[in-house]
Amino acid sequence: MNWKTVREWLKIYYSREELDRLRKQGEKDAEEMALDKMLDKNGREYKSNDIQVTCIHCKHAKFGLGQAQLNTRGLTFMGLDWLNESVHTLICKRCGYIHWFSGEVSEIKE
Repeated sequence: MNWKTVREWLKIYYSREELDRLRKQGEKDAEEMALDKMLDKNGREYKSNDIQVTCIHCKHAKFGLGQAQLNTRGLTFMGLDWLNESVHTLICKRCGYIHWFSGEVSEIKE
């Protein structure tokens, strides 16, 4: 199927106004994804128990968010690792130190 056929097919099912709306929404989504990618590269600020998290090693405040599973011997032996508890991890964007949190961690919105 070539692009001319695809465009003709889209014209049959969507009006010009609907296609313009979809294009604008796609451009907006792409801008938001680019912003998210930049924020992920530079890190984000987080809080736990309403206290802003800072790195205990270098005092930096920008982190990458992750999760880790706390495996136990018994459940691992039985092949039931998925039943183990998970925790949040924050990785410092400056020094790489990993902070572990068993409670809730939320992003600080500016």
